[in-house]
Amino acid sequence: MAVWFFQRMEGNIQTEVGPLRPRELLTLVRKGEIKPETRLRKDDSAWFPAADVGGLFEAAVRREVLYYCPACGQRIGPPPRTCPNCLRDIGRNEARVVVPEKVKGDIALHGQIDEPKEAQNSVQSWLKKKVAKKDKK
Repeated sequence: MAVWFFQRMEGNIQTEVGPLRPRELLTLVRKGEIKPETRLRKDDSAWFPAADVGGLFEAAVRREVLYYCPACGQRIGPPPRTCPNCLRDIGRNEARVVVPEKVKGDIALHGQIDEPKEAQNSVQSWLKKKVAKKDKK
């Protein structure tokens, strides 16, 4: 697995932070600690701007799906899997799924990525039909 490093300026001192796993790098982007101009390197490569990492900032905007064991509430990876806490085997439809509402942090993108308008409209029209049906009863 590749490891990442980034350069952080603290006053006049430049420090190298890492090694980071890809998930940790994505978390720092979501928190706004890594911006497009931040210098990164992968493994032993040369330093380059974070903006050059294809899909990094777009992935940070996507909602992250979190899975939890239904028995003990421990956060787990995508099912099917065995919970490392209670050792219960968890199927695809058994895990509790939580999708955070919004990504926190100041993520600078070239264009803001939101849900497509047609997806928003379809949900709104479905809800209006549902409410209209309920009012008729």
